[in-house]
Parts: sequence; structure tokens; C-alpha cells
Amino acid sequence: MKILHTSDWHLGHQLCKHSRREEHDLFINWLLTTIDRNDISVLIISGDIFDSGFPPNYALAQYYDFLRRLSDTCCRHAIIVGGNHDMPSTLNAPRALLKYFQIHVFGGAESEIAHQMVPIFDTDNTLEAIVCAIPFLRARELKLNHVGESYSDKDRNLIQAMTTHYNQLSEMATALKQTHNHYIPIIATGHLFTAGGKISDTERDLYIGQSKHLPANYLSKNFDYVALGHLHQFQCPRETPPIYYSGSPVPLSFNESTHDQYILMIDFNDNAPVSIQKETVPRFRSLVKMKGHLKKIQWELTNFSAHAPYDLAPWVEIHIRDETPSPELHEKITAFCEAPAFELLKVICKPPSMQTVDFQSQKLHDLSPLDVFEKRCEAGNISGDAYETLISTFKELLFLCEDENAL
Repeated sequence: MKILHTSDWHLGHQLCKHSRREEHDLFINWLLTTIDRNDISVLIISGDIFDSGFPPNYALAQYYDFLRRLSDTCCRHAIIVGGNHDMPSTLNAPRALLKYFQIHVFGGAESEIAHQMVPIFDTDNTLEAIVCAIPFLRARELKLNHVGESYSDKDRNLIQAMTTHYNQLSEMATALKQTHNHYIPIIATGHLFTAGGKISDTERDLYIGQSKHLPANYLSKNFDYVALGHLHQFQCPRETPPIYYSGSPVPLSFNESTHDQYILMIDFNDNAPVSIQKETVPRFRSLVKMKGHLKKIQWELTNFSAHAPYDLAPWVEIHIRDETPSPELHEKITAFCEAPAFELLKVICKPPSMQTVDFQSQKLHDLSPLDVFEKRCEAGNISGDAYETLISTFKELLFLCEDENAL
């Protein structure tokens, strides 16, 4: 039995107000072909299917069209769990219908934890795997009451509640496994930080104001494989039994484009060691970051060449290190960007001993609530301990508001 593990699609994502729709369309086409080419039996998507809780209509259409086309492949089962970007109600809305197509969706934790255990049967109706479908776990779903608790108490109670949730499902799955005489792998999903995980510049805080890092060894060793999401870079927090982040299939920032994107294919074969193969996702659009002096940047723009096998114009971000910010500087750069070979998304100027100046205009809808609050504190000349206290309190309020909005 082969499983394909992917996560963090972020359908509906924009980079500098530019839609990623074409890249996601190409990825979905490639993924469906990859599923058939590798005879995949089970697909797991470990959270953050969408970039926001209220995705644009085109992103919803991409998702539903993918599920429709998935039923035409060799894949017999799909397990989809929600991430911190996903609204549980959005994911759960069609799940009663999707279940008839062996597509099991868990936008949030279930009130009855046993419902998160999904038995996988082969074509002969023989149990061949058990999936513990665990989405991003919200404090409300874990029945945690943070009133009057210190940050350290919240951290400790959260980690304990998450560990208990995983252990309970591990015990249930192990009990079911023991009622059969043949090899049955137990797979768990998750959308979380593990201690020591490598983060990029696009992962949103999961538990604002809290440590949020679950030690990998806290996850039960009864799991034969743990398919994680949230961190956008491929990584392995624990090798035995294996815990993996597949990473995002499309780089969500210019920084993320410096490493390859992958999907993972896991092969279970009797009691042999689990075989894990990573396959590189094609780079559907080149994201190019240029750094240096103005003359160096101008030379690079004049001689620009980037791989564009899918006919999507490369996007460029420019960092100028040693010039005085001025409108004329921006004009000098854009004068070299009139050719259709690429599209300039952002220019950043960072003069010596001065703050970074970003020529991309910032409007309110481009900023997060925390960005706005930080700017308001700066405008009020609030600093030191008072600033740290206000930011910490504001993060806690955001945490409570996001938890309520998930209802």
C-alpha cells in the first residue's frame, strides 16, 4: 500500500498582491498524474488547504474540482485535515457527501475522538491501515480554560492536552490492530510545530504568546508514520518511527524559493521497514531575488534569464543595499523592467545604517492586525517593557478572537 503525503497548499494565496492561481492549477494537474503514475492508494493532506478561513471562490472551485478529478485516479481513499489557516466549517461543509467517495475530511477535532480514527480497507474489504486523522488542535477543542493561567502554565497544559489527544487515538488504533492477525500500519496526521523544526518567513503563529513546540518524542511510537503539516520546508523531526513534514508544494515567499518543494510517498509492505521517497515538485514559476549595488542590479536585469518551462513569467524581488531612497531610484529600477521576460513585484532599499525602505506601498488590507498594532505603538513612541507587555496582551487577544471565530 502506498500513501502520498502533502500539505500547506494555501489555495487563494497572493504574493505581493499577485495571485498564485496558475501555479496551483499546474500543481494539481501534476499531482493527479503523479498519483496514477505511482499507484497511490491513499492521499493525505495535512492541513492549510486554503490560505485563509474565507477563501476566494476560485480557490474553492480549485479544491472541489481537484476532489472530483481525484475520484478518476487509482487513489481509493483521501484523508484531509484542517490547518490553522483553514476554517473548520468551510472544510466540513461538504464532508457528509465526500464520505461516500471515501474522502474523509476533518476541519477540526471531533467531540467524539473515536470518530477521528479512519480504517482503510482494500478492494477485498480487508483492513490494510488505520489513519488517526488529527487536524490543527485548537485550545477550545481540547477543552482548555486559560483564564488566570500564566504563560508557562498555558504552555504546559497545551502540550499535555495535545499529547493526550494523540495517545488516546494511538491506543484506540492499536486495540483495533490487535484484533487482526496481519500487518496493519497505523498512520497519524497533524498540523503543528515540533521542537527544533525549521521555520520560514510565512508560517503563522499557531498558539499566539505560547511556546507552541511539541517535542517529537511526545508522539506515540505506536504510529508507523506521522504525516505533519504547517512547516513549509521538508524535514524529518524523528526518524524512528518516522515523522515527516512534506512542506508546501508552492513556495509562498521569495525566501522559500531557495529550497526545493516535495511530496512524499510512503510504502508499507508487511513488517519491512517503511519506505519513504520524496519527489520534487516542479517549479512552475521562478521567484528570483536580486541583491546588491544599483549597477549590479541594473546589469542583472539587462541580462536577465530564468527558466520558465510552464510559460509563467518569473517574478522578481530586488534588494538594493547602498543607495539613498528616492523616487528617482525606483524609476531607475523600473526602467530596466519593461521587457516581458519577467515581472517586478517588489523593490526594497536598505541604505547603510538606515532602516529598510520598501517601495511597495502598504495599504491597510495588506497588513495583519498585529502589524497595525505594532505600527500604532511605534507612532505613540511606546518602547521597552511597556511595548513588550502591550504586544503580548494584544497577541493573547488575537488568540482568543481567532479561537472564537473558529466556532
